[in-house]
Amino acid sequence: MKLAEVWNQHLTGATVRPLTHEDDELIYQFQAAHPEYFAHFQDHPVTRQEAIQDVTDVPLNALPEQKAYLGIFRDDHLVVLVDLIIDYPLPSLVWLGMWLPAKSLSTADSAAFYASLVATLKEAQAVQLQLSVFMGDRQMQQFWTDQGLAAMQTTAVVRGERVANVTIYQDKF
Repeated sequence: MKLAEVWNQHLTGATVRPLTHEDDELIYQFQAAHPEYFAHFQDHPVTRQEAIQDVTDVPLNALPEQKAYLGIFRDDHLVVLVDLIIDYPLPSLVWLGMWLPAKSLSTADSAAFYASLVATLKEAQAVQLQLSVFMGDRQMQQFWTDQGLAAMQTTAVVRGERVANVTIYQDKF
């Protein structure tokens, strides 16, 4: 199943498409516009190389074909960057590595896009989605709680020499 194609069936007024290295400049510019997100786990603004490595990076024990690196577009403008790992870390579970909405996107629109993602994942036989939120990111903590996700545990994530505390959230379908 092509996730973007199925997700598009659940959307109105926007489209989803895979992002590739042909989109490197778009990805970099979009991520660079969110310095507060990257400040949670690194001591410098996101570099172009860091931004574009997200296109193909997969976690340990995941395969490249499990990754879906997608963009939600409205009027040809990227409004949400989405990084998913399907069947990870277990079958029927989806790991949401990044949900980065444009600053101009309303919370209601972001919530509607997330609801359409859930409908898509249910259609794909997924039973659960998990994600992590940096402890200092109160806005996203509130957003995920408002979407019905439950905080499961707090843990530390090591990125280079920096350690960030995160809360793992879960959405059971």
